[in-house]
Amino acid sequence: MIKSRPVQFIVPALMNIVYVIIMLSNGATFFNLQMPEGKYSKNAMNGTDVMTYVIPARNFLAHGVFGSVSGDGTDPDYHRTIGYPLFLSFLMKTLGTDLWLYGVFFTQALLFASIYPMLFIINREFIGGGDRGFYRAFVFLTATGCFIVTTPIVLSDMFFSAVFTCGLCLGVLSILRQRLIYLILHVIVIGYAAQVRPTLALYPILNAVVLVLVARKAGIINMKKIRVWIAASTIALMIVCNGPAIRNYINHGFFESTDIAAINLYDCLMVEVLFLEGNLDIYHMANREIAQLSDMQEIIKKKKKIAFQVFLRYPASTIGKIVTHAETILLRLPWFETVALAGVDLSPEAYWKLSTRQIVIVNVFSMVITLCYMFFYILFASFIIRTLRDGQVLFGLAIVGIVVYFLFPPFIAGGGFRMTLPVIGIIALCAFDELQRYFSKSPVAV
Repeated sequence: MIKSRPVQFIVPALMNIVYVIIMLSNGATFFNLQMPEGKYSKNAMNGTDVMTYVIPARNFLAHGVFGSVSGDGTDPDYHRTIGYPLFLSFLMKTLGTDLWLYGVFFTQALLFASIYPMLFIINREFIGGGDRGFYRAFVFLTATGCFIVTTPIVLSDMFFSAVFTCGLCLGVLSILRQRLIYLILHVIVIGYAAQVRPTLALYPILNAVVLVLVARKAGIINMKKIRVWIAASTIALMIVCNGPAIRNYINHGFFESTDIAAINLYDCLMVEVLFLEGNLDIYHMANREIAQLSDMQEIIKKKKKIAFQVFLRYPASTIGKIVTHAETILLRLPWFETVALAGVDLSPEAYWKLSTRQIVIVNVFSMVITLCYMFFYILFASFIIRTLRDGQVLFGLAIVGIVVYFLFPPFIAGGGFRMTLPVIGIIALCAFDELQRYFSKSPVAV
């Protein structure tokens, strides 16, 4: 087994780079990876969130402000946090308008590969899994394409996941090695991750639990220095992880990270529920009321209020849509993203145009994927149940808390496999550690 950290990075980095080169060498995928502008305006990126990151980045270079997509250049954006546009603007500035996009692809290829050695450390020092479990997880994550297929795509999901995992790894090392510099870097990196995705506002509470568990496992939880470090880092993270909300309060007068939560509740889940119930008039009437409002904070509050009223009115349809969204997120093979970028139509409408033989092949393939993922998540559930039965209640609840914290919000609005990226590595480590225990009569050596 390869235990060298550099090799754990170099191997996936080469795979990512080769994947990017292949995608850029193919006519269809090259076309679909460009920004959806000009002659590429009808490519696969059209209608995605790509430009909501690119425009604020361009605006920053032009006006010194991460401006809104619909603004005049000087109005700070409240829809997107600044972390990923900052990364894009740096490459735009250093590489120029012709090369920045390719700089993004190859930089991400290296950054995304770094998640593997970090997961190796997390597996050993926090989860307590064996090396065999890690390498099985490595094979699974690589074979399914989890950390590969988004490499040449200008979206923040995997970027956030890599940065967040790095921050988590630094936190674990700061306690184990009792190095203050690691703790400082832990706060800085997690803080930057919070500027990439507006999901970490309450995460510092879970983070404190993780550090406590690591300290307990290492037998140093009673050291005053360690307790002070955990408390100080938690307080610092509560501030920096709410940086997007603070920024919006300064610029727009409301303490919300973005308006995305309101959009997901109101314009996504609520609309789907009302469509199922045949009562879209509620949505149209609400839109007329909201159109009368000019204050963004009031708009956000109004959308959330109306959405929850609808959910309480139609609980069965609401739960049904959340479950449907969960299925599309948890049971979708990442390589389908590559297939779509290659120009293959995967829409429901295209399904009915297939021949009988093609439909059979698609159904069998989909069934195999579903069964594999179901087995994968059953292993994870078994890991949690065993952990709780073994008396490691706080540890088990911490793992569940982290997974639910990152996965449940996407279940509201739906999305693809990329919504699992922040935690799929941790889930895989737990699942394959559990699988290893089924093959061994004794616990795996760590």
